[in-house]
Amino acid sequence: MRVHLDLNALPDDSGEDANDVKFDVAVAGAGEVGSQIDLNVELRLAIGCFTGEPSRQAVSLLPPAGVKEEQPAIESRTCRGSRNKIDGMPKKKAAASIAVDRISQLPDELLHHVLASLPVDEVVQTSALARRWRHLWKRMPVLRLVHPRRFASAVDYDKFVNHVIALRGDAPLVSCEIESHLTKDDYAGEPDEPDPNPYFDSWIQYALSCKVQVLKVVGDHVGGETQLALTFTSQHLVKLDVQHFFVDPDVLDFSSCPVLEDLKMQEAGFWVRKMSFPSLKRLCISECNFPADYRVCISAPRLVSLQLLDCQGKTPLLEGMPLLETASIDLSTGCEDKCGGCADQTCEGCRGYPVGAYQSVLLNSLSNAVNLELRDQPKVYIYKRDLESYPTFGRLKTLLLDMWCRAIDLHALVRILQHSPALEKLTLQLRSDERFLCAARGERKHVKIEESFACVHLKEVSIECEERLRVKDKVNQIVKILNRSGVLSEHISFKKIPRPKAYCIRAVSPSFFDPNWSGED
Repeated sequence: MRVHLDLNALPDDSGEDANDVKFDVAVAGAGEVGSQIDLNVELRLAIGCFTGEPSRQAVSLLPPAGVKEEQPAIESRTCRGSRNKIDGMPKKKAAASIAVDRISQLPDELLHHVLASLPVDEVVQTSALARRWRHLWKRMPVLRLVHPRRFASAVDYDKFVNHVIALRGDAPLVSCEIESHLTKDDYAGEPDEPDPNPYFDSWIQYALSCKVQVLKVVGDHVGGETQLALTFTSQHLVKLDVQHFFVDPDVLDFSSCPVLEDLKMQEAGFWVRKMSFPSLKRLCISECNFPADYRVCISAPRLVSLQLLDCQGKTPLLEGMPLLETASIDLSTGCEDKCGGCADQTCEGCRGYPVGAYQSVLLNSLSNAVNLELRDQPKVYIYKRDLESYPTFGRLKTLLLDMWCRAIDLHALVRILQHSPALEKLTLQLRSDERFLCAARGERKHVKIEESFACVHLKEVSIECEERLRVKDKVNQIVKILNRSGVLSEHISFKKIPRPKAYCIRAVSPSFFDPNWSGED
């Protein structure tokens, strides 16, 4: 085993506390520990001691340059300002000075902080550095079971993770990240294909049993979403981040996590009837799939912040959220609640339902928000139909509306302003769709609006238009409505915003899709 140790203890040049010392450490070696371990680790530490400020760190896996394999090299440089020349020391004194391993004398908390950013397979390798490091990784409060593609197969990854869990035992965890092995193709529906992640749920259960407070779970996003078959039960879990998974029981219930406050779900499938989050304060649901034939009910009575972004299927039905402060809703991608005027007697969007039968999906539950952002696409009718139930936004202070030039409903705009008496800032974003750049196409330019509103606190209005969007007449009409309702022209500003890249036509080489394309048949 070879070790290269480079220690710099440098006093702080910034004039801060003299106890703030920075160490540069490089360790590299190879040896036999049970099985062959190829150990090439370089740690660079910048540690602020006794200052109360968070330590800084950077980790690399490159071996130190200029070190020959067959010759161990040990270098040491003392503090700047009192730098001693080792060459001028007696040999015994110089050797004693060089042999001091000051990095291993640091407290466990600092070493754990440095190792926390590394995946577990690299952290385990540090046990070969010295006796001081042999069991250090087992007591770490952070566990990162990530980068499964470093292993030759899913079986090897499973064996390694299970062995790590067996050695680590039940030491408490503060943070844990678990990533499933990725399949190369979609194996769903093929009974002869083995499950690539048979231990996935057991790893999550292990983290929960270690009293983890922050948990991130990433399923398979290559072959297919990973099913979560377990019920989350924890008296300690505070923050949960789950990606690339699906659940299909009737109810997704987190009542067994009484202190869970922060939940983020991304690219997930919810084939459930109801989702219950009794203790949740912050919820983000992004790019997820909901059923197309019924609405999923979401219950989160203590929610303070909500993000519902770019989800597929029917828009979920929100129950009451009396503590809500901030909400951002984006129905511009994948929403199934569309209607272009089909006049079907059973269509929600064409008033086919009997009077009073329509239930507000979003706006009634969002009416307590202080900051609100609403985005949709031209044919989505959720906001328009919800406004017919006349929700009152008594606490609303900032409002952003994403409005499509071909489907700007000025009546709906006036209606929501009429029911926002405390509004202070209004932002209107006028956008085009892929085919229309002018509000004159597909609708009349001028729609006479006799109604007005009273927002005595509204002192800032920003009208943002996409580049190349020809909506001058529509903008003038909006300004007239605002002026007539008491909003002064000097409180209204205008801004150009870029057009989405998705609408731009680009010419790309076939090699963009096929890296092996050579241009020859």
